[in-house]
Amino acid sequence: MTPIKVNGINNLTKFFILIFFLFLIMGCKTIKQEILSHNYIVGEKNKGDLFYNDSIDVSIDFLENTIYDDLSKIKRSSFKSELRGIKEVSVDNLILSSKKIDDEMKMYYFFEKVETPIDTLLHERLIKNDIINGVVICEKQKGRKKIICVTKSLKNRDDVLRINNENMKRVYLDSTNLKKITSFNIFNYYTNNCINFLQGRDKLQKAPFTNPKRSIWKKTFIMTLNSFMSNNKEYDELISNHENEKDHFDKTIEFALSLKGVKKNDSVFTSISELAKNNQVIMLNEDHFYPKHRLFAMQLLDVLKQNEFTYLSIEAFTPNREGDTTIIPNSKNGLYTKEPYFGHFIRKAKKMGFTIVGHENYDSSIDREIGQAKNIMKILERDPKAKIFVYAGHGHIEKEGERRHMASYFREFSKINPITINQEALISKTKENLVLIPKSVFEKDTLMKSSADYFVVNNLETNLTSIYPDKVFKTVFVQNNDFKKFRKEELLLEIYNGNEYEQTKNIDLLIPISASLVKTKGSKIRFSLPVGKYYVVVKSANNQRFKFDNFEVK
Repeated sequence: MTPIKVNGINNLTKFFILIFFLFLIMGCKTIKQEILSHNYIVGEKNKGDLFYNDSIDVSIDFLENTIYDDLSKIKRSSFKSELRGIKEVSVDNLILSSKKIDDEMKMYYFFEKVETPIDTLLHERLIKNDIINGVVICEKQKGRKKIICVTKSLKNRDDVLRINNENMKRVYLDSTNLKKITSFNIFNYYTNNCINFLQGRDKLQKAPFTNPKRSIWKKTFIMTLNSFMSNNKEYDELISNHENEKDHFDKTIEFALSLKGVKKNDSVFTSISELAKNNQVIMLNEDHFYPKHRLFAMQLLDVLKQNEFTYLSIEAFTPNREGDTTIIPNSKNGLYTKEPYFGHFIRKAKKMGFTIVGHENYDSSIDREIGQAKNIMKILERDPKAKIFVYAGHGHIEKEGERRHMASYFREFSKINPITINQEALISKTKENLVLIPKSVFEKDTLMKSSADYFVVNNLETNLTSIYPDKVFKTVFVQNNDFKKFRKEELLLEIYNGNEYEQTKNIDLLIPISASLVKTKGSKIRFSLPVGKYYVVVKSANNQRFKFDNFEVK
């Protein structure tokens, strides 16, 4: 039979071409996402990591010094190559792969659903002990659930059976680890280990909590992660709800706007400059959910420096260890410093020559407020005439009240009465970006609980033009055909300073200058940046990453 030709290509040839491309597509597929999306890996203090998958109800306690492959990014063909010659498992069933660094062992975990189990008892058996190739395969089954573990030695083949046996003891075909997974350790893992705020938000939202005690702070952690990502509709909604729960002072603020002692916009900085001339310590607080509070703190640095302030002391900030030449800010400096505008605040302080220290209290044997005050006192012990800008959260700047706070203890210890400025107590949509109100305005307002000397209404807008006001911005884009797969999803676009990247070559150590949620338009993502060199990373909620190094805007 003669094949029929269509446009110069016969149907038989077309058939083989189709088979060839299907083979390519099948070989390039990643592991099944419907199961992987239910994986939870969190760190437990002073122990190894915990794994739980709520879709199959399987738990694993990992040995220490274990790292994990991101199966969402690795092609199935790669694992087929790694597992070549091992016929007992199918890559399609892979749910987790990890590596034990110190022993140079690789572990692969496969899940199989048994259609007709013999009984509901727990069974465990050794399938293979290949001493020559350093491969051990074990399985554990209970009812319809079966986990097969392949342990493969990368170097020391004598120890592979022992490691495999230890691993299998830590595999549970139930929710053993679910009770150990909390909002905190999920949040901690995705801000310190994985460092993907979008993925962390997604994991927290879908966390399989049944016990309310383990979901304590879930709302707070979701709010915090959202505050790290701009262009964020979910953040806007959460902040709106957050503000609705707070006391409002609209009538008092409206009245105050007509008073002479109340300053607006640029005159706010003029007024604080006058305060800085005659005072040794100025304390400013923030609400941890507002990047705009860090923007105001950053803008204050100019007038403080002009008035001989040389120290910046920050709550929850961990300075680099002595001799560590790593740039500041970096992800090890603290949690809130990972937010881009906090990073800008610290960068500017460093560039201006401020000595940046942390006053957090890590001594559990003493009250946190006392410990913070004593840590600020250490600056004065070294330099009695030092002028210090103290940046803290919420009520730590209170000098009076039913409960004593850091500022109260500091005033007692130092005999210095610090100027305290509260920018988290007042929320009002004024036409002015900034309003500075002295506490005398609130003397008859029974709602006001803060004893601060001054209050700020902060309606600043956080955007890169506020950080780089003198730079030329241009519209640019990054492109990848795989972006099309995410056309219905939000992606996290992170921009890193090119010079900082060149110094470290470690994206997970750096603080992005911008982190924003974006939607793709075909294969492109468009955004604006000032002229310069950058490193760009796009992250998905399943932690697929697209990296664009040496990204230059001309």
